[in-house]
Amino acid sequence: MKTIKQKILPVIMTILMGLGLVVPSLRVTPVYAADKADAAILKTCAGEEAGGGEGIKCIVKLVANIMSVVIGIAGVIGIVVVGIQYLTAGGNEEQTRKAKRRLLEIVIGVGVYALAYSLLNWLLPGY
Repeated sequence: MKTIKQKILPVIMTILMGLGLVVPSLRVTPVYAADKADAAILKTCAGEEAGGGEGIKCIVKLVANIMSVVIGIAGVIGIVVVGIQYLTAGGNEEQTRKAKRRLLEIVIGVGVYALAYSLLNWLLPGY
């Protein structure tokens, strides 16, 4: 029988790794006035506020930031679920193999998004 340390350490490491994926992607632009809260970001992108927006570049940035948060949260949830599946496999080789495969798929998915995000930053200088 595994000790508590051997069961809990992988779960803690999985949660910490997941937080490492999510925390950098949580960049939020504050809204200062309550009456502008409805469409403040889109008004900024359309150039209606002081300083003007940059049009499509601003909208692409907004969508990329939202996708970063969504993919980060989905990655963390996926890694935690896979960690639980791996821990509860109980020596069953098939379940262990499935959990490892799912973890690989999650890592590949997050990696592909990271490459796409990097490509977007490269294509849009000053982004």
